[in-house]
Amino acid sequence: MTSSDNLQSQVIGLILAFPAVATVAVVLRICSRIYIANFALEDDWIICFSGILYWGETISSYYVIKYQYLGYHIWDIPADSPQILGAKYAYATEILYNPILGLIKTSILVFLLRLSGQKIAVRRTIWVILVLNATTMVVTFFVIVLNCIPIAAVWDKASYPDAKCLNFANIVTATASASIITDVLVLMLPTWIVYNIRIPQRQKLMLVGVLSFGLLAVIAGIVRVILLDHFDRHPPYDYTYSLIFCISTIEVSIAFITACAPSLKPLVVKIIPHFFASKGRSDAEYNKRSGPGLGQIVSAQQTNWNQDTDKNGILMTTEMEVRWDGDGSSSKNPGDGNDGDRQGDSAESLFRYP
Repeated sequence: MTSSDNLQSQVIGLILAFPAVATVAVVLRICSRIYIANFALEDDWIICFSGILYWGETISSYYVIKYQYLGYHIWDIPADSPQILGAKYAYATEILYNPILGLIKTSILVFLLRLSGQKIAVRRTIWVILVLNATTMVVTFFVIVLNCIPIAAVWDKASYPDAKCLNFANIVTATASASIITDVLVLMLPTWIVYNIRIPQRQKLMLVGVLSFGLLAVIAGIVRVILLDHFDRHPPYDYTYSLIFCISTIEVSIAFITACAPSLKPLVVKIIPHFFASKGRSDAEYNKRSGPGLGQIVSAQQTNWNQDTDKNGILMTTEMEVRWDGDGSSSKNPGDGNDGDRQGDSAESLFRYP
């Protein structure tokens, strides 16, 4: 039996390559945050922790592949292969999968929470989705952990003939569907957040696009649940000779990339300075039509990031924070319905970082 007789090397390559790509995305995100002196925000710590869990899942997946001979033809698997040990690692992989996705979505929601300070309704909606996502994550975790009673029956059904176990295909489909629902809810938020921002249409569309990279994760999740549901309900005879085991790690990797993409804008601007610049009408022309707004924001120089630059009552630091200066033209009255516009990070600042 030679390496050309099986797919195991391809399976291992895939389950290592995608976490590596995700790690690069997280590292670039951290570099981007450091570049603007704004690292160690809550969403950064969450994404880093989920990245650690992702590598834990990758290690357990590797042992599943080795001990259960995934990629081999079923008739080539040795009779004395450690299937029970492989099943234990598979159980660990299943337990880690959903919390990783849940934490990635939590990171995205916390990021959007900072960008949506101008809309109270959006903030409340984000908090509702955060609670829903956390609830789904916890419930899914315990469903996976307790899918067999006693738990040992998960990896050794033969020793527990009277064990009570849930249908595995139903578990996969139900938990994946719940995850996709929260994915879609998160995906709908960016358009709502930037709907009333006064910036040129081209930049607004680009901003929605950057914040909506989650569509890729939604598509990956749908493809995964369709493929796994069919595979689990109608397993082929030679079920180990397949790459389908890699579909979950591909989805998770895409989720990491989509979560990190919006944070990479400062690095993109550093490399391609005019990438986010508006073509067509100038800012001056746009602001003449729309009145005081994004075009009046003046960014401080990178070497003086902690100093604010004042113009027309608006202050902005290179920490991507938009504030309003009360010079008589702007109200700071807490009862004023506009003070929500004037605190915290703004989605507008994604296009105004030097």
